[in-house]
Order: sequence, then structure tokens, then C-alpha cells
Amino acid sequence: MANVYFELTKEFNARGTIALLAAGQAVVYYRIAMMSKDGDWVLRETREACARVLEVLGARGARYRFGSPLDVRWLRGGWSSHLEFRDEEGRRVRCDFLTRPPRVGAAALDRLFAAGGDAGPLRVVDLDSLIRMKQTQRAKDYPVIAELARLLLEDGELRYTTDPDRIIALAARPGASCDRPAARIARAGGTREDVAVAVARETLALQEEDRRRVEAYEAASAAFLAEFRRRGIAQMPLGEAHGALVDLAGSVLPADPLGMTGEGTRRDADAR
Repeated sequence: MANVYFELTKEFNARGTIALLAAGQAVVYYRIAMMSKDGDWVLRETREACARVLEVLGARGARYRFGSPLDVRWLRGGWSSHLEFRDEEGRRVRCDFLTRPPRVGAAALDRLFAAGGDAGPLRVVDLDSLIRMKQTQRAKDYPVIAELARLLLEDGELRYTTDPDRIIALAARPGASCDRPAARIARAGGTREDVAVAVARETLALQEEDRRRVEAYEAASAAFLAEFRRRGIAQMPLGEAHGALVDLAGSVLPADPLGMTGEGTRRDADAR
């Protein structure tokens, strides 16, 4: 059976690369998982890219779910847009879009779009960017990170893996280079428990950072959510809904709650 999210990726990019498959479907693409229920894409941050996605999804009868308009004025502030439609068999197809994925810097995004994403048959975020995007508050993402890291070269795996045994093995290699605390502990002869504790602390810090980010967006969108529901935007045809959502967001949704539109802020993520 064809993967509808893979097919959508091809359709979005039929006139040029504007959308890179990300998150769970990218994990499927890299053969770490068999399936994922939603589709996520990193969009090129242009009006044309947004218009192309709306064109493709509008033809499939998509409706908006709660989220920002598919409009660069909000996407460049770190918001995401959420739409869905029913396929020929009545299955719900959920489609999520963002242009500034958390923890992925501007230079990395520039490189991805310049290269057209992964060089394979689909346009997909690269492993490094995917791993950074998976460093969320959800505990279930960290075993996935360990599996994705195995697909990298050894220095890359050492940088990201959450498996203490792999850290110990990789850090022992001559010339291994990584300033990650868990790797330093392993090189210094620390026990497996010492390394595991360092990984747990690192994971907790990443989870807390992501939790604060999500909570900031939730707080900034509280009034927007109430009006979205009251106006019944999720029940409107896509063209009507898009206009209504832009009008609503313009009145109650802060465009940039975390100050993401500054170029310096974007570049900081590249150094992480």
C-alpha cells in the first residue's frame, strides 16, 4: 500500500523543492519505524511554498485543525500549521507544517533546501536535523534517537546516541572527538552507571527545554484557541477557513512569542 505522506511530499515538490518530510514519517523513510500516524514537513519559508501546499491540500478537501495559519508571518515565529483530510477509504490524514523546526539552525536549513533534502527518491530532512527535532519532551523519542544515530558515522553517533554501551564503545576509539559529558566520562574510565546517569541528565535537560518552549506557545495561543473553536473554523472549507484564520491570528495570535525572527536567534541553534 502506498504511503500517502510520501506521495504528498512528491506532489508538494513537483514544481521545485519546497517541503522536506520530517518527524515520524522521516523515521519511517530511514527504516527505523514501520509506520507513523501523521505527516510533518519543514517548508521553505516563502509565500509561494504556503500557497502550493494550500493548493494541493485544498484539492483533497482538507480542513484546518487548530494551529497557526499557513502563512509566513506566523511560521517564521516558530508556529506550526495543522490540516487534515480523509482519503478515499475514509482514513484521516493529518498534515503538519513548520518553517523553523526547534533546535535546527538557519544555516542547516539553508543547506537542506539548497541540496533538496536527502538525495534519495523523496525530499527528507537529513539525519542530523531529524535527531535534533526529536530531542523533545517526550520520553519515547530518545530510543528513536539512539537508532537514528546508528545510521551516522561514528563521531556523529557518539554526539547523539542515548545508548550508554555505544557511548562507551565509541569513546574508546583512538581519535574519538566529542565534548559531550557522557563521552568525557566514558573516556576517563567511568562506569556504565556513570555514563547512563550523564545521559539521563542530558535527556532531562533537553526535555525541560522543550517543555518550556511548548508551554510558551500554549500560553501565547490560549485566546486564539478559544476563538478558533467559537468561530467553527475547523468546519469551514479550506479557502474560507484560511481567510478567517489569518484574520483571527492577526488580532489575537502573537507572531513571534519567542523572538525567533531575529537572524542572530536563528543562527544560535547552529552552534548547538
